[in-house]
Amino acid sequence: MPAMEALMGLEPTAGGDTARTDSADTDSGADSTGAEETRLIRATLAGDEAAFAALVRRHQGRVFRLAGRFFRQRQDVEEVAQETFLRAWLKLGTYSARAPFEHWLTRLCLRCAYDRLRRAGAAPSSSHLDLEDSLEAPGGNPDARLEVRRLLARLSAADRFLLVLLEAEGWSVAEIAERLGWSRVNVKVRAHRARQRLRRVLEEG
Repeated sequence: MPAMEALMGLEPTAGGDTARTDSADTDSGADSTGAEETRLIRATLAGDEAAFAALVRRHQGRVFRLAGRFFRQRQDVEEVAQETFLRAWLKLGTYSARAPFEHWLTRLCLRCAYDRLRRAGAAPSSSHLDLEDSLEAPGGNPDARLEVRRLLARLSAADRFLLVLLEAEGWSVAEIAERLGWSRVNVKVRAHRARQRLRRVLEEG
């Protein structure tokens, strides 16, 4: 089964980041890429598992990179990536094509990561938290890094998740709202509260 083989054989460094590639394409190149992707989606829906395997290869680099923002353990990243593509396989019929396929897949990946972070028993230390890099002391002092990690672990999984998107990914409120399916007001309120809690944690030490 090509589709299942693709899911089991995901490689972090394989495949391209279509979000970056498409933006650099000419209009004709982007149109060609979109047409090919549409063909692969239609073929997948018609039962062609090899077409879905091709979609996995196109997007696995992007999915691994995004999942790696939230988890430091390779196993966690791989499982989030596999869950993302499994959901894509099961839910592809709901893809409306009103937005790029990459955006739809990104939303699935974010939800998988969010679910895993909030799952009962998820250890704070499993979070990758690129926020550490922006908050640690100059010079990369190991003790300072451990202290920053300890402080960030006091935030809820939901706060850490949103702060990574805002601070590490550099996404705007509008982008987060679109890709998570939340309202902009909801994102603004969550972001304000998360930043307040982060500031309080850093002040309290």
